[in-house]
Amino acid sequence: MWNYYKLFLVYVLSYLVLPQLSAGERSYVIPQLTSEMRQIEMLLNGTWDFKPSSKSGWTTIQVPGEVVMQGYAIEHDQPFWYRKSFALPDSYRNKRVILRFDGVYSHACLTVNGKKVREHFGGFTRWETDITSYVKIGKKNEIELEITDRLDDISYASGYAHHPIGGILRDVVIFAMPETHIFDFYVETVLDASYEDAVLKLGYSAFANEESEIRYTLLSPQGKHVELPVSVFPLRKGENVKVVNELPVNNVLKWDAEHPNLYSLTVTVWQRGKEISRFSKRIGFREVRIVKERMLVNGMPIKLRGACRHDIHPTLGRTTTEKLDSLDAVLFKRANMNFVRTSHYPPTERFLEYCDELGLYVECETAVCFVDTYRQKNYKPGKSQDDADFTHRYLSQCMEMVKSLRSHSSIIFWSIGNESRYGENFRASWNWMKKVDPARPVIFSWPGTVKEEDKMYDILSMHYPNVNGSLNQFGMTVQNFEGYGMPALFDEWAHPACYTYETLREDPNIREFWGASLDKMWSKLFNTSGGLGGAIWGYIDETFMVPELKVGEPYWKTFARTAKPEEFQGNCVGYGEWGIVDVWRREKPGFWSTKKAYSPVRLSVEQIAGFTPGERLIVPVHNRFDHTNLSEINIRYTRNDNIPKTISLDLAPHAKGSLILPEEDWQDGDRILVEFYTSDAQLIDANLITLGEKKVPFPYNSGHKRALRVTETDELVIVEGDDFTIPFNRHTGLICNAVSAGKVVLESGPFLNLNTNLNHLTGAEVRKDAKKFILSKDNWIKKDFVCQLKNGKVKIALSGEYGEVKIDLQMLILPEGQIEMNYIVSGAPNGYVRESGLSFLLPDAYNYLKWERKGYWDYYQEGAFAGNNGCVPLYNNHRVAYRENPRQVWQLDTHNYYYWADAGANCRTPLTQVAKGLKENIYYYTLSQQKDKSGLHLSVISPDASLACRTSKRVDEQLVLYIMSKWDYPEIAWGNYCKTLEASPCFGRLTIVL
Repeated sequence: MWNYYKLFLVYVLSYLVLPQLSAGERSYVIPQLTSEMRQIEMLLNGTWDFKPSSKSGWTTIQVPGEVVMQGYAIEHDQPFWYRKSFALPDSYRNKRVILRFDGVYSHACLTVNGKKVREHFGGFTRWETDITSYVKIGKKNEIELEITDRLDDISYASGYAHHPIGGILRDVVIFAMPETHIFDFYVETVLDASYEDAVLKLGYSAFANEESEIRYTLLSPQGKHVELPVSVFPLRKGENVKVVNELPVNNVLKWDAEHPNLYSLTVTVWQRGKEISRFSKRIGFREVRIVKERMLVNGMPIKLRGACRHDIHPTLGRTTTEKLDSLDAVLFKRANMNFVRTSHYPPTERFLEYCDELGLYVECETAVCFVDTYRQKNYKPGKSQDDADFTHRYLSQCMEMVKSLRSHSSIIFWSIGNESRYGENFRASWNWMKKVDPARPVIFSWPGTVKEEDKMYDILSMHYPNVNGSLNQFGMTVQNFEGYGMPALFDEWAHPACYTYETLREDPNIREFWGASLDKMWSKLFNTSGGLGGAIWGYIDETFMVPELKVGEPYWKTFARTAKPEEFQGNCVGYGEWGIVDVWRREKPGFWSTKKAYSPVRLSVEQIAGFTPGERLIVPVHNRFDHTNLSEINIRYTRNDNIPKTISLDLAPHAKGSLILPEEDWQDGDRILVEFYTSDAQLIDANLITLGEKKVPFPYNSGHKRALRVTETDELVIVEGDDFTIPFNRHTGLICNAVSAGKVVLESGPFLNLNTNLNHLTGAEVRKDAKKFILSKDNWIKKDFVCQLKNGKVKIALSGEYGEVKIDLQMLILPEGQIEMNYIVSGAPNGYVRESGLSFLLPDAYNYLKWERKGYWDYYQEGAFAGNNGCVPLYNNHRVAYRENPRQVWQLDTHNYYYWADAGANCRTPLTQVAKGLKENIYYYTLSQQKDKSGLHLSVISPDASLACRTSKRVDEQLVLYIMSKWDYPEIAWGNYCKTLEASPCFGRLTIVL
């Protein structure tokens, strides 16, 4: 019976208690300077006094920033304290003094000058308190904040951060308001049926101590004054509750993510003919509607190509700065994304201002996450969705989010919770949102947990479809990215690798390989009617480099593991490096893949076989912009290394057409770079088109000319050529210290390299190794070895076994210094290939890697991790220390403190990321001592680009070269693409050049 009453109370609260809560939680706009106010606001960021526990003394700490990330091991459900002194200037006299916290995690009790003022739940929403009656003008005042990182917080934010994130995470501001002031101000725009004229709806509440008026002025995006039929409205004395002023505006320039036109609205309050306060807002005229299975912005269907974003600072943790907010918005645009999901809490208003300005659609999510999922036993998100004791927490966070952020054009829909089971507190949140802001859609995940009769979402949120767009989640099913007659948004999809710990240690190329998943998913979804879009999980790495603690022990490491193997444990905690940028905002391989996959301009050819010199070239093109005709962007092409030439194309949004390259004397082998730029010269995309066959200069060693000869000793069979020697050990049949130009180029090999996934575990939560078969080279036993010199060439026939696995290998050595190998394997278990090929032990004399390959993308930027060609160092003398700003590109890193724990690497001289990453589909792969052609070098060649190579450094400093005839990443999981190659039959061919 008690549960019945509690549920009934939730319904009552959603309709009766809400107005009271709304009145108590006011949202203010900070005024600008006026003639009588020289200082309206004071930013209280910086150094605060800090007390880690009731038993400790006071020290200092930086605000904003996490407590743990500054060296204090706070405990859950145990309070800690902040303290700050300040003086208010005389201009604050006879004003309302407002204290604003933009984010305090998670439960806060505020005391001002020794008097308790209020408490607050929730860590990521702005809360403001009128402290006029508690402070003294011209004298010292003191704020004290008691904070507790609660295990039962409905945001579960410390849970998924894998450590306590408690503290003042965002800005703290004090500001003054006149006695007559407005609050809960918001902007809403209503466009007419033709999307030409609009009504600007301005809502607010106000208190006036005498008759007053509010005045509006509006400037166009070009800074011109906009005529308003009515611009002055009265404020009566006393309370003015939920007032809405409507201003008709003709011929508006509309806002969308591709044309972020912002008007400047200035709001002034006047009394007795004198201006007493003012503030300005940048606003966009735009309309969001859902019509059947499509979302329309300003009457045109849109597709959302985006990523999920967390707030994270490299050394301060779950916080951010103005610089990082700005940079994140810029990087989203640079990666061709038009959509941000603010997972799993609202962002700073500052970030939304950048989204407004640059043009990014935003799904703004309330801080409710993983309710009733029990992700980690020590945290207690519990079953709060139906608990009346938690209703206030759900609703207050919705209110604070909406009231403070709803005027931003970039927010096109709200989210009322992430991956939680439905309950009446979510229903109460939906009821309030739809009542207060009916112009925006609302989303909820997981919708499959919602009863059909209680449907409370306008968009179908589904997480992690497979690459073909299929998913069943709590009984809710999608096929081919289509929903149930409503827009289907996959606001978590294409999860980059972060749980494949061993792979990420040895072969970071899995990050490049991931790009195919995003490309396939986006291309398929774009052509659907009901597929709204997707958001990569995630934009930024989720790792926290906890410093050496000043107080306490890192007890969270015992439970915050996410099935992380024991040898991976260290001070750096978190979910993993799942971002396309790292915490320093350095671009990782997935960033370029995102830019290419999400490109709003898609050419469908990268090679033109049939062409006629002197005639035009026709290139099919797809305009995947939502509101932009290709005539609005700049297009240029460059033939080989000639001067770029400009062309244009009139092609409507979502349309397909032909890009015409004018008549030239085209020749076989020409390389044509086609580039697309925004009107302000930002690169959208670049494509490289080859005419005829691609010509690759292979690194044959033409210096070797002398005929081969074979000599034998008791231990060795030695093949000698012109300045090279290849000895074979009689006991093993393997190469033993091959020499070229007097130096060892290859120490030992070939060894069979087999890594087979026997059960192909690709589910979303695979954080442990699948069942594998991995061959050990230590088990090699030679069975037969025959060496024969014939027709100037040496043929080696070698057979042997690794336990039950047998290999038959033939080698053909040519006078030019080439070794051609082919092999057949039997007895190996069938399964899904991870790696299949041969390996060789190398001397520690190589310093550079050079390659050319047929990459997934036809064009990569200069210096790319996995470009179609490159020349990079194997090593980097700059070891980036723990918590140090790398100040270098990501691919040159040698140490990683998440995947290699506190040591950062497995050996003294680890390889760079770019050097150890697999290079797929190589034409050639060359290791050399010098950057130029001089000195030691060893090459693998593959004229048909059918091989892959990677280099590894073992814990004993041994350098190993792996050459694969088959390779894949079946462990990539999360519905992502993999080739699903069978291990059997197992055979291969390869060529090495000394």
